[in-house]
Amino acid sequence: MDNVMLIAGILAAGALALIAFGIYAVYGGFRASLCNAQVGEVYNFEYMQPLHGDSKRVLARVVEPVVKFDERTIRKMNAHSTYRRNDPKFQRTNHLVTCETVDGNVRQFYCERVKNCRKPLFGWAVA
Repeated sequence: MDNVMLIAGILAAGALALIAFGIYAVYGGFRASLCNAQVGEVYNFEYMQPLHGDSKRVLARVVEPVVKFDERTIRKMNAHSTYRRNDPKFQRTNHLVTCETVDGNVRQFYCERVKNCRKPLFGWAVA
């Protein structure tokens, strides 16, 4: 009877370890930078929203190559765009990444506003 309990305990510990590894592999991953993203890669990150000053956790797949702006282009965009024109906290930065989130929305993120960015090992399985 003791052997059965020992084996059951080992199997339960192994199952819990596999579940923990699976959660880490999908939602944890290793540190990465969204500025160096490639099309098809999946990232899990916090995006800082300057409008409200809070952050939002995002799991998303990169769908287009990273766009890199120079200072001249940013000044031109600021001069001609009406998007958040009267918002003093809004500031365009050099890298814009187009991603598709888990819920199917396609959004653009400035990678300089990303923090706690991770590249999940098995992100392709959920995003």
